[in-house]
Amino acid sequence: MGRYTGKSCRLSFMLGIMSVFFTAEIVGGYVGNSIALISDSFNMLSDIISLSMGLLAARVRRRNGSRRFTYGLARVEVVGALSNAVFLSALCFTIAVQALKRIIEPERIDKPRLVLIVGSIGLGINIVGLVIFQDFRMLLRKLKCQSDTDEETGHPQQRDVEGEEPTEEEGQPLNIRGVLLHVLNDAMGSLVVVVTATLFYVWPVDAEGPCTWQCYVDPSMTLVMVGIVIFSGAPLVKEAACILLHMIPRDINFSKVVEDVCRLPCVISVHEAHMFELTKGRFVATLHVRVSPELHNSHSGVITLHRQIREVFHKVRIHSVTVQLELGEGILNNCRCSTPCLSPSCLKNSCCQADVPALSVCKANLPLYPGDLPVNECDKSILKEQEAMMSSKFAAVTKF
Repeated sequence: MGRYTGKSCRLSFMLGIMSVFFTAEIVGGYVGNSIALISDSFNMLSDIISLSMGLLAARVRRRNGSRRFTYGLARVEVVGALSNAVFLSALCFTIAVQALKRIIEPERIDKPRLVLIVGSIGLGINIVGLVIFQDFRMLLRKLKCQSDTDEETGHPQQRDVEGEEPTEEEGQPLNIRGVLLHVLNDAMGSLVVVVTATLFYVWPVDAEGPCTWQCYVDPSMTLVMVGIVIFSGAPLVKEAACILLHMIPRDINFSKVVEDVCRLPCVISVHEAHMFELTKGRFVATLHVRVSPELHNSHSGVITLHRQIREVFHKVRIHSVTVQLELGEGILNNCRCSTPCLSPSCLKNSCCQADVPALSVCKANLPLYPGDLPVNECDKSILKEQEAMMSSKFAAVTKF
């Protein structure tokens, strides 16, 4: 994609339109004394901020890693999505307080025709925004379905050129969902403005008389709008927070993945296994694998084991894996790390406790699958090494 096409072009287009219309809405809201139009103008302001952050994230996320940002700035969109959702929630709270105040002290709309015109234009702009960003999300969903189909057939798509950077459409940015949520919120606000202004325009309220039922429609519909927006924005906040908290996605059974690695030939145990989602759809995993003494002097065996481990992770869409092989000896059900930090004082600053390694699995403790043999050829060599070691130790003890 070019520099001014794709997602960046969509964001820039909507940013320009909303920046101009924000001024018109806030002026029309105060002139017409419409809380719905005033709240809609602040929603438009939140859209402007959201679009600005989305445009910044779309350009910054393509930067390569540096000495300070070794993963690059891929999580800028996640931070932007969470910030947008939190800002929108705070804005909804402010609007809800104003609406409750208007219910307690009802007021009429002074110039319903002006409010109706401005609200209709705003609704049209937001509908255009919804079409633009919903079309973008449909494109992402279509590409994802094609990728899933390829994975099911066992023929994943590969790039023609090594090192080619992903295009904008290949990701699944959370920030676009945040922008879409803002535009949806603003569209609902504009709809409330149009409905309330139409009621006051068709059934005008006497300026000298008391407020009738029309005066309560504006704040009541505003409260409904706030509830819908908060309900729809909660999943976005949860998903962005889960990524920032390094939670494992629900659709990946990481314990099963670690067990599959532990069942590979020549693997004694797996410990210090970690996984996190760098950004939407991009996973990173690290683990320590303790292997049998047979691989101590077998370079080809180590390469083969690395390939088998990566195949296990590739099946669950984890393509960035760091494996630390520990060529240690000892009892088969020992799941502790054989290469800890040099100083015992460092243990309190490590990610896991020394006596309880993170997600540790020993092959000796795994249940056998139907059709599995008790030991494979490499495991037999482990048993032979263990027997020889125990015999030598016993001989040394009896000698003295």
